[in-house]
Amino acid sequence: MSTLETEIIVVGGGGAGLMAAHAAASRGCSVVVLEKAARLGGTTALSVGTICCSGTPHQKRAGINDCPDDHFEDLGLCAGTLERRDNLALRRLLVDELPATFRQLLDLGIEFVGPIEEKPHRVPRVHAIVPHARGYIRQLYRACKARNVVFQTGARVTSLLSAPDGGVAGARVESAQGEAREIVATKAVILATGDFSSADREFKSRFMTGGLLEIGGINPNSTGDGQRLGEAVGGTIVNGDLAWG
Repeated sequence: MSTLETEIIVVGGGGAGLMAAHAAASRGCSVVVLEKAARLGGTTALSVGTICCSGTPHQKRAGINDCPDDHFEDLGLCAGTLERRDNLALRRLLVDELPATFRQLLDLGIEFVGPIEEKPHRVPRVHAIVPHARGYIRQLYRACKARNVVFQTGARVTSLLSAPDGGVAGARVESAQGEAREIVATKAVILATGDFSSADREFKSRFMTGGLLEIGGINPNSTGDGQRLGEAVGGTIVNGDLAWG
């Protein structure tokens, strides 16, 4: 079995995976992105393509004064009866980092229209990408390639490699032709594989019941790979039942 070594492995070539790869490569790391589908994009490429953000140039041009603190409060209203389940530390991180992330997306050549009103947000915060969501993937791919990120499509991660200290040392990958290889990650493996909305009924029934079990996911590749990989090396799935939301 052939072996490749890199510093960072990103499993999943959607929007989150490409942003992670770009961030790591921007800091000088060697990065390999593994995507099991034949092309990059994941669920991001199938999405509406909007981003909700405060303090954007678009808001300022429209005369809208907005800030992360107000955004934080309004997200509590969006959560409704599920707010008690929210991770407030992650919500804080989200609203504080979004303005810089939005500027980064603009610098990468991504264009947005807006802001668009969406209640219960107190001011218009929704920005829609032009022309559609695959624009995220196109521009992020170009930015990653410029920083020498290596992409492998049709590459399904079958298991994670365990390190002697109990951590994760890399990934075992299978190509579309059935060829297996191991990739060693000297720094980290990042799981950015999406949700489990298209997983088999047995897996989904661990977290939900009733009619939702009969509804297939938008992305047929969202089969819970990352969740399964994480569990296999000692991880725990939390808030799986919030798919009801």
